[in-house]
Amino acid sequence: MPAEEMGKISRKMRVAFAVSSMIFVAALAISPVKDLRLEWKQNKRAYVRFAQTRPDTKRLLADFRPGIDQIWLPELGVVDRCTTCHQGMAQPTLPDAGVPQPFRTHPPIPHRVGDWGCTVCHRGQGAATEIAEAHETTLAWEQPMLPMKYIQASCGSCHRNALAEAPKLNRGRELLAEFNCASCHKLQGITRAAMPGPDLANIGNKVSREWIYKWLKEPRTVVDADGTVKVNGYETEESPRMPQFRLNEKELVALSGFLSVQRSRSIAPYKIDPRVIARWDKQPDVADQGETRFRQMFCSTCHSLAVTRAGETKLIGGEIGPELTKVGSKVNPDWLLAWLRNPQAYLPHSQMPRYEWTDEDLYKVSRYMLTKLTDSDLLSGVPKFEAASAEEVETGKRMFIEKGCASCHAVEGVPPQQDLGPDLTALGGKNISELDFGQSKIPRTLPGYIQAKLADPTTVNPAARMPQYHMAAADREAVTTALLSMTGPPATSAREKLVVSSRTAPEFHAPGAFGRVYERYKCAVCHQFNGFGGTLAPDLSYEGSRAQKPWMIDFLKNPQTLRPTLILRMPQFNMSDQEATILADYLSLSLQSPAVDPQGAGAKQYTPQMAALGKQLYEVKYQCQSCHTIGSAGGYVGPNLNNAGNWLKPEWIEAWLKNPQALVPDTIQPRFNFTPEEISALTAYLGTLRQSGKAAPAHASIKVAAVRGAGK
Repeated sequence: MPAEEMGKISRKMRVAFAVSSMIFVAALAISPVKDLRLEWKQNKRAYVRFAQTRPDTKRLLADFRPGIDQIWLPELGVVDRCTTCHQGMAQPTLPDAGVPQPFRTHPPIPHRVGDWGCTVCHRGQGAATEIAEAHETTLAWEQPMLPMKYIQASCGSCHRNALAEAPKLNRGRELLAEFNCASCHKLQGITRAAMPGPDLANIGNKVSREWIYKWLKEPRTVVDADGTVKVNGYETEESPRMPQFRLNEKELVALSGFLSVQRSRSIAPYKIDPRVIARWDKQPDVADQGETRFRQMFCSTCHSLAVTRAGETKLIGGEIGPELTKVGSKVNPDWLLAWLRNPQAYLPHSQMPRYEWTDEDLYKVSRYMLTKLTDSDLLSGVPKFEAASAEEVETGKRMFIEKGCASCHAVEGVPPQQDLGPDLTALGGKNISELDFGQSKIPRTLPGYIQAKLADPTTVNPAARMPQYHMAAADREAVTTALLSMTGPPATSAREKLVVSSRTAPEFHAPGAFGRVYERYKCAVCHQFNGFGGTLAPDLSYEGSRAQKPWMIDFLKNPQTLRPTLILRMPQFNMSDQEATILADYLSLSLQSPAVDPQGAGAKQYTPQMAALGKQLYEVKYQCQSCHTIGSAGGYVGPNLNNAGNWLKPEWIEAWLKNPQALVPDTIQPRFNFTPEEISALTAYLGTLRQSGKAAPAHASIKVAAVRGAGK
């Protein structure tokens, strides 16, 4: 090609260059337009326009910046840009529903939202600057925002202790423990109970094979076809503990056969004195007398019974022991007598106290339970079984292991099973791709997956070993919240400091002769001792500072309610004088309050004039009779004071009047601004309130008592 032609550009190339230049200019023009239309920038401009319509514009725009806002929490491993759009989140003047989102003020919470951002609680992708990427599941981010009804799950990711601000989370954790979920699964912050279900090592001594078959086929603590929760055929508001297993007829026969031969130790039957039997066997009202004695001893403090009133049947009584409405159709008569006489001979770790029964009491009460607490239809439709064959026992043992029964129940020769189900300690942090939805038609979300598993495990996996639990919708939502809170160990070492570890449970080791009586009557089942024990009855940690020793001895031998309105009461154990004295000695000497000076009020001389002034203060100025009863008049909110002079120590009365919350922090007793003179006068008056002689036996005034009170 000639040199003069090489410098020339062809027309075709000029056209191509012009077109490409126009495209490039157009692209340059589109880019800033597209940038202006970014979602976060539109929200920023919208916030400025909204703020300019408000009277507090200057305040709303004081810390406004046009760029991306970012909260960095290195100790939590969080980068949060959500406040770029949620501009008004920390503004106190924008809480009204009329304020458009995303500018509305965040509702009050214990944390400063401006410092913590959004993703710590709401989850989602904090680094995103587009709404869909921040809020929803994308290919690059599989953990969307939590639905608001599960938001309390985020509290549990940091806080292992109960939070008043998170009742749904607390309830979910309680249910996970109540349903013994830790028996099969590892759960964050929830430990496995030593024995979640009843010990079955001797179940063959207690019940018939027919009863076992019936229970396995249709546990009476499950809902009926209409969704009504039932216990032994009666309605109750409590959640069931024994789930419904999917067992076919062959499995039911095998399991019932295996359990019916479980007799790890022989139980010596107790023989009632033949003279007692001869005297009472022909009495037509022996069962009625047994019912009266049953109620007089306040067995319903621990056990519930179904009662029909005004056509409505409901359970009344305690929940420490099993419900007894149909116990006569359940247990073997020889077992019942042996159990009532000495529960620990059958079950060494039983919480039931060992009563000092007379043979007459045993005969009457056992006849009542075996003849009146029955249901003739309980075992209707159940086949009659022969003794279990070796093949049935072997098959039943294999089924017992395969179904995970050993995770909750102890049987001789079968080691406890743990981790039968998957580890759930990090379930709340799982991605959608890590979940096996199978062929189920449920929402492809983590909450949807958990809800489906709880409602019916077979919807996700037809071969699931997990049994069928029957929960109310609210409880299922609470359990889902608790499981969503389990996101695994803290992401950073600094975050571990935010996790409030559970406190070590206090222990109370009862020594010597007191320890033997304390264990016999299972005092800690109802009462607390230095932080250890139950909460059904009064805390006895300071009882030695409160009660006089002679009164304690009389009370232990013949408990009298001090609060007539209580539903439950302390049972009558028929303690001996020696046992009552041993308990009273220990309580008096060892369980003392540092806030009560034994050398204070006890050494004072109270005159009749002081007592008269105290009576005036009690009745007129402070009107204490609004809550307390003296004689036959007064209120029932506080304890009965008829025998306060024999019951309460004067030094306790004075310390109580000065500051009741210093002795019992959660008491509802108001703290009055008594003068020292008024405290002495009231103490003097209360010291004059003494009942002459010993109280009548608890059963003297009771015909067929209604279910009543716990302790004092």
